[in-house]
Amino acid sequence: MRRLPSFNDFSPGIIGDVRRPLEILDRLAPDMAAIVAEWDRAFFNSAGNKRAGTNIPATLGSLGLMSRTPLALTDAGKAVLAAPNAVAAAQRMVRHVVDTRNGMAIIDAIRSLNTRGEALSKDSLKRELEIIGIEGLSNATTDHTTLLNWMIEAGLFERDGRANPQASEAEMKAVLGISASERSSFADLPLSQQIFLQVLRRVAEGNGGAELPAKQVIDECLRDHRARFDEDQIRAKVIKPLADAGWLEVRATASIGRGGKSGPIVPSAKLLGIPIEAVLPDFNQVIPADLRSKIDLPPAEVKRLLESGQTYDRGLGLELLALKMILDIGLEPRAFRLRSRDTAYAEVDLTAEGKNLLFSRWNFQCKCVSGKVGLGDVAKEVGLAIYSKAHVIAVVTTSDFSSEAIAYAREITQATHLQFLLVNGAIVRGYLDKGAGILLDHVAKNAASVMAQKRSQPIVPETED
Repeated sequence: MRRLPSFNDFSPGIIGDVRRPLEILDRLAPDMAAIVAEWDRAFFNSAGNKRAGTNIPATLGSLGLMSRTPLALTDAGKAVLAAPNAVAAAQRMVRHVVDTRNGMAIIDAIRSLNTRGEALSKDSLKRELEIIGIEGLSNATTDHTTLLNWMIEAGLFERDGRANPQASEAEMKAVLGISASERSSFADLPLSQQIFLQVLRRVAEGNGGAELPAKQVIDECLRDHRARFDEDQIRAKVIKPLADAGWLEVRATASIGRGGKSGPIVPSAKLLGIPIEAVLPDFNQVIPADLRSKIDLPPAEVKRLLESGQTYDRGLGLELLALKMILDIGLEPRAFRLRSRDTAYAEVDLTAEGKNLLFSRWNFQCKCVSGKVGLGDVAKEVGLAIYSKAHVIAVVTTSDFSSEAIAYAREITQATHLQFLLVNGAIVRGYLDKGAGILLDHVAKNAASVMAQKRSQPIVPETED
């Protein structure tokens, strides 16, 4: 369910500088009574009602700026508090809401109202938000208008009297990484072109925006959204218009094959300017900050890290390998279950999810070891998969698998709903040396093998004569 955060008694008119309630909490925690008393004095003239004791902490919790156990600012709250001035603090809070709490819906709703020339009001904004999928807005709520007011406070919109707010292109680009016109031009593209750009943008996050075969993006589009594409006209109806509009660059090749699948493409600065959260909404919350800054390292550098004599380097290389594989397969990273530093930099565990035709959850275990991955290593993943309700167990290693581990994976695949994807060192090296095609071919072959193994499973219950 997509909701907006609550803003009870938390408007710019009441709070002023958003750092003020955060500073009070940070200074007086964990004494909640003292915090409430100071909020009451600072914002409500010591009225002594529930506004300070209930509404402000509920809003800070809904925004993700405060935790109750322990009573403290979250990392996001600390970042807002550390802003150099009130406007910068409002900008940091708004960016946090856009990244994590559906705040972009306000921007999209305002754009739609302005495009139609419809006057903004509490009710018209609520209706527009509901049209684009925001739920839980009561008739009496002002959560949506208060968030808009914070966006105005942050400089994302300008408003002249009662006229509709107008987007401030430069400020919105600086604060959110994408301007209103860029957001609008993307939203106005035909669905097939949007899908193509979403895939390309996701892949670009892992390869640093480097050149890649058009076929890699096209194949994923056809795999997951075949009904949206005319395969023989992809170059004419998708790639060429996107290149003409400045979303990507088509590199010249000696020949263009049937259907336009051949040849390299490069994401443009315009596309790379769209925050990855626009494609993978929870990316910044799932991926630790120390990895986000390195995720675009070239594959050759990841390979060097994996082959390093330093354990920390190998652990970092392993985490980057896992993330790059997840992005190239077309999945969304959801959670790190185990960082490499927790395992002497020898393995990393994380969960990813996909929505390719149907939802699927994948548990990844990646190992950087010299010996073969044994049966015990593979077997323990089965229990974790059942607990986390995963569908796929992916085990990746820089070495190889023992024959017992391979046989066990095959047995579990045949006997249960689970399926294994085993990726050995040869595939890892090929992937890093030659590109995503090596990995995707391996995944496709594995899917065919799993289907063959599961053919022996009963489809209908047996009946007694």
